[in-house]
Amino acid sequence: MTLFDRSKRYYQFYAQVHFLTCETCLSHHGEISEDPKHKPPLHPDCRCHLLEFPQPQLEHYQGQAERMKLRAQQELVRRRLWREAVASLNSADPTHAEALFRQAAQVEFYLEEVEQLCAEKREIFEKNPELRARLQKLFIRFYRMKFSLDKYRPIPPRLILAWETAGIERLKELLP
Repeated sequence: MTLFDRSKRYYQFYAQVHFLTCETCLSHHGEISEDPKHKPPLHPDCRCHLLEFPQPQLEHYQGQAERMKLRAQQELVRRRLWREAVASLNSADPTHAEALFRQAAQVEFYLEEVEQLCAEKREIFEKNPELRARLQKLFIRFYRMKFSLDKYRPIPPRLILAWETAGIERLKELLP
């Protein structure tokens, strides 16, 4: 941009859509503004950033913003389903929890959340080997499916296979 170039500039907010990303950051994901009110970092360990772009690209970024906001909303729904599933494990009929886990995993699946779940619900899994086996099977299936997402296409197949193999072994350790 030259000294005399006065074209309008815009900023788009980018949050990393992940289970650790805070809901405040997710709520701004895709947001476009001329003078951003919410400039990252919003909190300690914030991994968000702003992308600056010129006015002629506004239409492109507005379309992208809609997709980004949808993805952030899907993550928030996934989290709610996961939390409900975890809470439902305490019930007499854990099949509802399995259905909720299935719905959540169709959006995204995080091995780290399964590790947290297993630490938190160890007693339930020790008392119910049938449930443990069903969840292991379910989680392995969704862990495999996760690598068919578009975001993994640029990654070399051998690396994906290594990640998948290691993740499946970890799931087998967590839910033997």
